[in-house]
Amino acid sequence: MGRLLCRNLGAGLAVACWIASSGAVAAPPGEDLGKKACAVEARRLCPAEMRTFSRRKVEACMIVKIDQTSPACHTAMLRIKAERQAATKR
Repeated sequence: MGRLLCRNLGAGLAVACWIASSGAVAAPPGEDLGKKACAVEARRLCPAEMRTFSRRKVEACMIVKIDQTSPACHTAMLRIKAERQAATKR
């Protein structure tokens, strides 16, 4: 699903777009698992960020609210946080 299509859909489909959109390149395996583990929680915890259709904003919000997430989502968000920190150091 392309980003343009996602922008034209209602906010209720934001989670589906967040899970499905990856631009022209497939998401790395860690990100894909994080999206699946956290999709429902992202909708509940970060509704404003979900409406932006920005994966980065949603992930940042979820990292801030990591203590409110399920164990599976918590693990995925820790992995995404570590990947972001490693990328920043490069």
